[in-house]
Amino acid sequence: MKKIVLTTLVALLLASSSFAGGVIIFKLQIGKKSQPITCPGFGFCNFSISASWQDGFINGTMNVSDEKGVMIVGINESDILKVQPDKIIYFKGKNSVVFVEDFAMPAEINKAVKAVKPLVIKKGEYPMTYKNGVYFIEFPL
Repeated sequence: MKKIVLTTLVALLLASSSFAGGVIIFKLQIGKKSQPITCPGFGFCNFSISASWQDGFINGTMNVSDEKGVMIVGINESDILKVQPDKIIYFKGKNSVVFVEDFAMPAEINKAVKAVKPLVIKKGEYPMTYKNGVYFIEFPL
């Protein structure tokens, strides 16, 4: 089932726009990076590239479009519910998310998407949509 969802997601994202580094798969721990032991609250606590979907992690995809000036992160709802169910309150029924601290993408992510400059999510509110079991957050570059 996850392969079908991933294939559909990748096809939709590739068809919708041109991305600098293509689609990358990542694994994620939700929470504040400034408190890596417990990762309370909302943000990206741990974010790393992955070769495939991994059980026990929140899986997602990321695309960077230099042309549109956006980075789109897709996070699977089913993984949030399985791995960090307490974090679903930041997603369910929402059309935006608020990052309370800046988050700099790891070097491996910047390299994978061929970022022109390091990717940083600035503290602030970002639009989010939900489609086919995936939450999509859009960040300006």
